[in-house]
Amino acid sequence: MGRTWGALESPDLRRFHWESRFGSGVHLSNCGPDLRDGGRFMSLYLEYAAISDRGVVRQGNQDSVYAGAHFIAVADGMGGMAAGDLASAIVINTVARLDTPPPAESVADELADAVAEANRAIRRLVAEDPQKEGMGTTLTALWFDGEWFNMVHIGDSRAYRMRDGGFEQITVDDTYVQMLVDEGRITAEEAERHPQRSLLLRALGAAEVEPAFQTLKGVPGDRLLLCSDGLSGPVSDADIAATLQNAATPAEAAESLVGQAIEAGAPDNVTVLVADVVETEPTDLHPIIAGAAADARLAESDTAVLRAVKRENENEAESVAAEDEPEKPKKRRGARVWRTVLASVIVLSLLAGGGLWWVREQYFIGVTGEGDIAVYRGLPVEVAGYQAAWVEVRSERSAEDAVDEVRSDLDEGIVVEDLAAAESELEELTDSSSGNEHLVPLCSSGDSVTDPVPAASQDCRES
Repeated sequence: MGRTWGALESPDLRRFHWESRFGSGVHLSNCGPDLRDGGRFMSLYLEYAAISDRGVVRQGNQDSVYAGAHFIAVADGMGGMAAGDLASAIVINTVARLDTPPPAESVADELADAVAEANRAIRRLVAEDPQKEGMGTTLTALWFDGEWFNMVHIGDSRAYRMRDGGFEQITVDDTYVQMLVDEGRITAEEAERHPQRSLLLRALGAAEVEPAFQTLKGVPGDRLLLCSDGLSGPVSDADIAATLQNAATPAEAAESLVGQAIEAGAPDNVTVLVADVVETEPTDLHPIIAGAAADARLAESDTAVLRAVKRENENEAESVAAEDEPEKPKKRRGARVWRTVLASVIVLSLLAGGGLWWVREQYFIGVTGEGDIAVYRGLPVEVAGYQAAWVEVRSERSAEDAVDEVRSDLDEGIVVEDLAAAESELEELTDSSSGNEHLVPLCSSGDSVTDPVPAASQDCRES
């Protein structure tokens, strides 16, 4: 699992981190250590409330939430029939064990390890039941040590902060439209109305995940909001900010925000967690777990999966070696060539659930618009005007050099397991040696292919 850690050890480093991520206008107050009471660090506490509602349209709840004295988290499952509710429940029930004071030195590793363990549990379920392929979940979580928050984020659930009347989003959405905004192709306002605004680029459940890790300083009076896109979609940032500013307690804020989402139609599950940073330890709070993670059926399934994961962790070297053992190469013909109708159904179902992250984990060999053989990331279809593939590696070999059978396969798309397999397949297909059976024979000195001819009639190649 790749990881990006924002190690913000000083005010200058913290400012560099936030400006590089959010721009030079970001406001950072109280960046230095909070030294009080004779120079000792002051221990702070969390007062929190959390609600998860299925909303107006959905028949079930695929969101999960956990709130405790040291750990708060929201996960938004996806996958429809592929068990998004189970994915979010697994993740929350796995990472919730971190609801203890973080260790002084290894907090980054322990947080990353917990997320990796949750991802392995999801992948294990998929391996045991291929019908669950495509299940996944977002995760936005903060681990609090009484002064600093250690945050992990992947997906489009969000974390906001209200401080001294200022309101800011402290996570960046891992979405297709956010990528377009970052590239300057659309504005933030256009992103709010974009038809593909729910498509995720990253989520837990993928074979390889790259969450973002950050550290944030807690200041007395801070109010934090973690939420699924069931809130941030129908309710504007302005209304969210006003509610956080005016509500007397976290419970009042959470109830108001969920109510606003429902009044707006709540087309998705709505999960809200509000936490205040306070100087006095609350006396009447208990951990909260809600949504799919609190479902007894899911909790039972989750327990079995996590037991298996823990058994594997006891001998991690052996289990990793077994999981990573490559499968024997298969013949390229037949099952590895996607049929357009089947792929279209898969893409439509995934996109309906925000599953662009899963589509981006797929690879195939195909033909570019210029006629070259290339590795693509995605699926070899176009659905409802959406191109579900991007060129990853382009070769200098023209598809016209391929024999008829291979050219037909290339036109449909030759699906492979991963990028390494795709690059190996590409090398095999485009090898210029005379013995490459995938290409037409090399021309003899008297032959010529100077004039363009259809692939079906081309009987030799120059190189």
